[in-house]
Amino acid sequence: MSEVVRDAVRRMREGEATKRARTRLADFEAGLTKGERETIRRGVRRGINDIEQDHYQEYNADGLRNLAKDLVAASAKKPAGRVTAK
Repeated sequence: MSEVVRDAVRRMREGEATKRARTRLADFEAGLTKGERETIRRGVRRGINDIEQDHYQEYNADGLRNLAKDLVAASAKKPAGRVTAK
């Protein structure tokens, strides 16, 4: 009997977590402008096209860590883009 109760509680928690996630997503989407939504749509379409045309790179865990390190190092070299008053 306790296994049935544990399973029911687990499913209830999963359902509540799903509901909270959907609410957060809806709130996020409601805050987007029409232009932001269109930019996201274009990016998703571009990503799907890249995958369909085999224009992507697969990484294992170490390769992904190295990519992240390279990206962080490259962004640290770029100027912050701030204008200083003279």
